[in-house]
Amino acid sequence: MSVQYFEIYQIMTDYVTADLIVWNRYRQRTPGIMEKMLDANPQLSHGHRTSPFIPVGTLLRLPIDPALVIGVPPPLPTDSLWTDKKGYSI
Repeated sequence: MSVQYFEIYQIMTDYVTADLIVWNRYRQRTPGIMEKMLDANPQLSHGHRTSPFIPVGTLLRLPIDPALVIGVPPPLPTDSLWTDKKGYSI
């Protein structure tokens, strides 16, 4: 995953959570994007002490991964507990 830039996102309605914003942007599983979003927006961790919902009017930096935007799935790990290094079942 390579985040190359950020989009500015403003909360316009009630009952919006950070994971809902990520899902609305990508519409697929996005491993690591949520963590990058929380790193880029430290104010979210302070606000989540009282409620999971982000206040209306809050500006957020949403990380953009170009590979996920165009629909390239993230690579799967090649090693496994059930295969050897060449990919054959043990």
